[in-house]
Amino acid sequence: MPNPRPLEKIRQVLQWAVIAIFFGLLWLPTLDSFFHLDKAPIPNENRNPAKFPVFNQRVTGIRDFIAGLESYYNDHFGFRKRLIRWSNHWKRELFKQSTLPNVITGRDGWLYYSDDGMIENSLGLARFQPKQLRDWQTLLETRRDWLARRGIRYLFVIPPNKESIYPEFLPKWLAEAHPTTKLDQFFAYMKTNSTVEVLDLRPLLLEAKKTGLVYLMTDTHWNYDGAFVAHQELVRTLARQLPGLEPLSLASFKKTISQKPGGDLAGMLGQERTMLEPEYPSFTPVPPLQPLRTIQAPQLLPGKKWETAGPVFTENPSRTNTAIIFRDSFSGAWIPFLGYYFGKVIYLSEQNWEPAFIEKEKPVVVIDEMVERFFYTANPVKLKISDGLK
Repeated sequence: MPNPRPLEKIRQVLQWAVIAIFFGLLWLPTLDSFFHLDKAPIPNENRNPAKFPVFNQRVTGIRDFIAGLESYYNDHFGFRKRLIRWSNHWKRELFKQSTLPNVITGRDGWLYYSDDGMIENSLGLARFQPKQLRDWQTLLETRRDWLARRGIRYLFVIPPNKESIYPEFLPKWLAEAHPTTKLDQFFAYMKTNSTVEVLDLRPLLLEAKKTGLVYLMTDTHWNYDGAFVAHQELVRTLARQLPGLEPLSLASFKKTISQKPGGDLAGMLGQERTMLEPEYPSFTPVPPLQPLRTIQAPQLLPGKKWETAGPVFTENPSRTNTAIIFRDSFSGAWIPFLGYYFGKVIYLSEQNWEPAFIEKEKPVVVIDEMVERFFYTANPVKLKISDGLK
């Protein structure tokens, strides 16, 4: 008959080991709070974490302080960063779920941004009312005419959302919808009712995607291939108002393909290290073209507060004239290209105009770039009031 004592000792050792591991796990969050053991990057939650509350003497002071402590703890408990990333990763891997309501997990690793009415617009549930279309016409004609009186050309361009170019990778319930969109309404209306130059990039990008990716799989933006062909179409359109412009060919650049960490949507899920961009193109100018120098220039508009990036400009001594672009993040991928056509290109990260700045810089053209989702949510009446054009 086997001696029970060794088995009993093994059982006791295992019990104590379980107890030690249990208490170790209980203390790990506290140890992380003091010694910062969690080296995982901070998840991009598009918000600031709660700050430690300040006690006040009001009647509700104690209640507010306790509530503040709870919020602070929820945002700062030990190993929170690592646990969030693990949770997001396994929900995606096992259940094909997004952990954020504004990020949609599509097919074959594609991610889509679903805020700013994306679902309603994709299903055709959102429509422009006639007055809204007239308001856009009024804004754009007011801007065009104000510039024309100063000898300046004007172009309005709308880069399309990713789902407008790649609907096939959306979840099935969205991918099968093919409605008339608000963008269709707008371009049809402007073609019939106005002479303002507006540029629809969708046909070009839909054609370009037949030969390669033009948007990033894990990001809201187009890639440099998409930005390049879009910039060519932009220059061709500008040439109707500024004769002599001719877009650079692809042969003017050396293109390389690399793998990069995931983009902004992967970052929002905390998965930029596991959801990689498999084909990330980059462009290097081939001599005689020289790389453009990009300059961060907050001094261009001193005293102005910027919600995102401040002014950026490029200089090209081989060219003359200035172009100003009022923009969002999409035209950031144009910066390596557009500077070859002008002596200076100034990029202002806003949709509200700066009339005094335009008059000071005396550009030959002003370009309004507004991505589709921002176009749907922008208010042309408020923009017109904010411009204050006379």
